[in-house]
Amino acid sequence: MRTTTRNCPRNSFIIKSLYLKLMSDSPVVDWEAIVHKNVRSKDMADVGNVDALETDAIVVITEGARGEFRIPKTQVEAFDGAEVFLKSNIAELKKYKV
Repeated sequence: MRTTTRNCPRNSFIIKSLYLKLMSDSPVVDWEAIVHKNVRSKDMADVGNVDALETDAIVVITEGARGEFRIPKTQVEAFDGAEVFLKSNIAELKKYKV
């Protein structure tokens, strides 16, 4: 017996998401989806959580709101659905501290 998944809505969603990701210059297809997600630097250090979005930047607050960063969206390397990964290491992020 042959099973077909051609008309499966889930497969359609996955294919559309992959297509949008491949065709987009942006590492994030839906910027709203990264709000409240964890952020990691290039050296895998925990930076904090995305608190807000601006036109050209993400606002990240550290644990306990002790620090705040305004990081340009161009510094975002990837988003895996759970975490945002940056192009800069933790030392380089000091220049984005608010």
